[in-house]
Amino acid sequence: MAVIDIPFTSFTPDLPALNNPGLVKAHNCSPGLGAGAGAVTLFPLKSASLYSNTAMDSRPLGSAIGQDQNGNAKVYGANASKLYKLNPADRQWTNISRVGGYTTTDSESWESTEFGSLQIFTNYNDEPQFIDMNVDTQFANLTTLVKGRHIATHKGFVILGNTWDAIDGGIPYRVRWSGLELPSEFAYSAATMADFNDIHGFGAIQGLVTDDSCYVILQRGIVQMSFVGAPWVFQFTDRVVGKGCAISESIITVEGKHYFLSDDGFYKLEQGNLTPIGIGKIDSWFLDNADLSQAKLMTVAADPRRTLIYWQFASKDAVSGTPDKLLIFNYVTGEWTTADATTHFLFNSVSLPWTLDQLDAFVSIDNVPASFDDPIWAGGQNMLWGMNATGAVYSFGGPTMELSVETPEFQLARNIPNESGADVAIVNAVRPLFEGDGTAQIQIGTRKLPNEDMSWSLLNECNAETGFAYVRSRSRYQRVRINISGDWKKAYSVQLDAQPAGKR
Repeated sequence: MAVIDIPFTSFTPDLPALNNPGLVKAHNCSPGLGAGAGAVTLFPLKSASLYSNTAMDSRPLGSAIGQDQNGNAKVYGANASKLYKLNPADRQWTNISRVGGYTTTDSESWESTEFGSLQIFTNYNDEPQFIDMNVDTQFANLTTLVKGRHIATHKGFVILGNTWDAIDGGIPYRVRWSGLELPSEFAYSAATMADFNDIHGFGAIQGLVTDDSCYVILQRGIVQMSFVGAPWVFQFTDRVVGKGCAISESIITVEGKHYFLSDDGFYKLEQGNLTPIGIGKIDSWFLDNADLSQAKLMTVAADPRRTLIYWQFASKDAVSGTPDKLLIFNYVTGEWTTADATTHFLFNSVSLPWTLDQLDAFVSIDNVPASFDDPIWAGGQNMLWGMNATGAVYSFGGPTMELSVETPEFQLARNIPNESGADVAIVNAVRPLFEGDGTAQIQIGTRKLPNEDMSWSLLNECNAETGFAYVRSRSRYQRVRINISGDWKKAYSVQLDAQPAGKR
């Protein structure tokens, strides 16, 4: 008999299960560095917990954060017909729309950008909206000359992409910018430098992102906008030809790097250079599992306290209109995992300060959404939040989610001392290695040939004294499923007690 240590490694469901160098499944966890070369440590995720039982009158379609001149945190939200702020006094969404509201269609959403003290929203169907966060009373039209699907600020300009105006109608490949330091002035002018540019040959504009330059991400290309001053204002340079963004809702910028989903998988754009980040790992898995007919439901956010990006989406198993899965990327290690979605809309936010009197809203200490040392209780702290389908706000301080791991498939007889030369092995016991107050269960998957269906044992409890689950399973090929529930802290390896089955 031999006990084999199998450290957890990358989540690589795109590769064949047999002799996969990574995990076939890593669910309800986040990926971090492991103790050895190629090793990965899996960390727990908390489920959503109610922060404010507030409501919008339809599904959330956008959000924004900012602060006024005194440093007070601002949180804004949007749905089809209204723009809201989250009132610090009672944590309720308060309608601060312009008179008459808005008409966002089912195929659109709201994007936002900050310009000084202004918070600016756009949804393509209505005029871009702005509010002065120092006043914070009511949104109003930024301009009536142009509408846009995408928005950014760069070098003192407000930039709109994929535009509509009364003269030319909808021009999906046009970028149009305001006057320099004049965010509401879009009339073409050499004096203000307000102007436009059409980008041909790459399809519709899918998003605008900025670092030292502004990058226009289109369906089939990426173009760099570089400020050069009058008379041209911006110089446009093709940086990527033939590869662009498939879903505008997938775009996120973190630490000056831009991430998004293309037609064939996930990519990183850095200083104009494009790098695949999911190839050979999760690209095929995502495209096989995501319901791209519901791509408009995708939301993406970055964890302010960990180097993680979360893409929330509707899988093919989802109830229509309900995102049910998360794809999680550690942008430092390059590792991936998945999780169940516990909200409908994921977004980056900032905490609003609490008083002791306001805690009475939770009635019981058991209903408090996070421990009292959590940054959620202090104002202005960057947070990861979610909303349900009607706008109730959630933090992520709920119960720890149950970990589910599936190892690669092994032919263990070739990995243990085997003088007989047998190609069949017996697994006597399995012990998952993890830290924290958790309870583990395991299943053994077996088959004779790689093209057969896998046969799975019943769930086996791990012994409280030894940590082993005793299984006594005989087969040519083996795979292990591990579930850990409770308040587990880290999971990093599994041990198999195995022996050759003998040769006749």
